[in-house]
Amino acid sequence: MMDDAKIAEMDRKVEALREMVQDLIDSAGDVEAVKRNAKRILASVKMLELNVCDIATT
Repeated sequence: MMDDAKIAEMDRKVEALREMVQDLIDSAGDVEAVKRNAKRILASVKMLELNVCDIATT
């Protein structure tokens, strides 16, 4: 099992990813391609959040 510090670091990085992608969506304005692709990235970030959560609880 990974140590708690590494898990916390991964969690922090995934949260930073979420914030960056959300900022990108917010600043995309009328550029639908950017919004659409950023939303796809958010779906991947959600999977990372679930993965980190699974590691933390095992």
